[in-house]
Amino acid sequence: MDIDIADDIDRSGLDSRSQRRRAVIGSSVGTVIEWYDFTLYGLASALVFAPLFFPGGGEFAGLLGAFATFAVGFGARPIGGLIFAHYGDRIGRKATLLATLLMMGIATTIIGLLPTAETIGIWAPICLIILRLFQGAGAGAEFAGAMTMASESSTTRNRAFIAGFPGASVYIGMALATATFALISLLPIEQFQAWGWRIPFIASIVIVGFALYFRLRVKETAAFEAAERDGTVSRAPLAMAVKSHWRTLLAGMALFVFALPWVYVVQTFSLSYTTGTLSVNPTHALIGLIVAELLTIPATLGFGRLADRIGRKPVLIGAAIFAIAFAFPMFFLFQTENSVLVALGLILGLAIVQGATIGVSAAMLAELFPTRMRWSGIAISREIPAALVGGTAPLVATALVALAGGAPWLVAAYLVGLSIIGLVGIAFLPETLHRADVDGATSTDAAPTAVRAN
Repeated sequence: MDIDIADDIDRSGLDSRSQRRRAVIGSSVGTVIEWYDFTLYGLASALVFAPLFFPGGGEFAGLLGAFATFAVGFGARPIGGLIFAHYGDRIGRKATLLATLLMMGIATTIIGLLPTAETIGIWAPICLIILRLFQGAGAGAEFAGAMTMASESSTTRNRAFIAGFPGASVYIGMALATATFALISLLPIEQFQAWGWRIPFIASIVIVGFALYFRLRVKETAAFEAAERDGTVSRAPLAMAVKSHWRTLLAGMALFVFALPWVYVVQTFSLSYTTGTLSVNPTHALIGLIVAELLTIPATLGFGRLADRIGRKPVLIGAAIFAIAFAFPMFFLFQTENSVLVALGLILGLAIVQGATIGVSAAMLAELFPTRMRWSGIAISREIPAALVGGTAPLVATALVALAGGAPWLVAAYLVGLSIIGLVGIAFLPETLHRADVDGATSTDAAPTAVRAN
């Protein structure tokens, strides 16, 4: 028996209530810095990196270059995610999460100190890409690890709610980065481009220090310590996950093929589209985005509560159906160029679609994979789609708008197609709400029964 997480914890006595609380906080603060860093990069890609690091090719070419480096970070995510997931399942959650936190924070701070193309020429975008690779590698492991630690620190009756805390922390990091950028954008454009944009990146080191303090106070999870004590820690967790749980992995990847592009289209592409192709005031657009991110925090926890009552699948299926129905209306709202209606589109796109998927999917995947391969299973399910359709979403959306002569309808159709793939994947995942209460049932060690239509 491997995975009734709460039973493992209660029997071993290793996790007190205070330790569970510390584990949830420790996993969540790291997620704040992860998404503060990633959101900063996305906002800078949309608003400032093109003229500073990719000059000379025109506005559109510069924007494509900036979004390409945004996508590069996602190319590094599965590499870093899988490498660190291996060690997270081999040597423990705590030490690995400390390493990912430092890698992300240091890379982001150095970006804020990086000379531009005007100073060092071609080396400026090259250095930016290298730092983005380090940032992406650390982030690729960070969130999967945070999901693992939070899930292992929960009880069976509130796992989706507790797993929602790292998910909610995503939007704390996003809102913090967006609010910081909104304030800095009030500077005169010359000062903003000369030095103002650097402040949020350099300030990242302060948040890293705060997160490091909490992470150092967290003990190893009781579930992993129990696996070590029982001798069930795997030497090759990634290979074991692929061999024994490949159906679950495919269905999980389909889920994230739907969920991840939404946040990057709304968070990154929509900002450049509404303020560039359309004529929405940039400050108004940023304020609308901040409100959307803040409302997604309680929405994520609320959907987690709902999933703990009615099941994981109904919530995830509802999110996919809403996404299919809302993709075109969201762009109709943007087309009005009315700041309030634009904000409404951003709010619904984030709070409903992302709020209903980010925490609930974490709980479901944690319940599907045994302790010895849990981090690996989550990382494979999430980070491969992140590289393929997550980080490339702003780039693809920008190209689709150009292909359509400035109209957004191809982007909406793209989101609908990805949402249908997600709906199919969710349908083939088993419901796990009650399986966590059955002795050993959530380990799904038998590959043939790991995924079935339910």
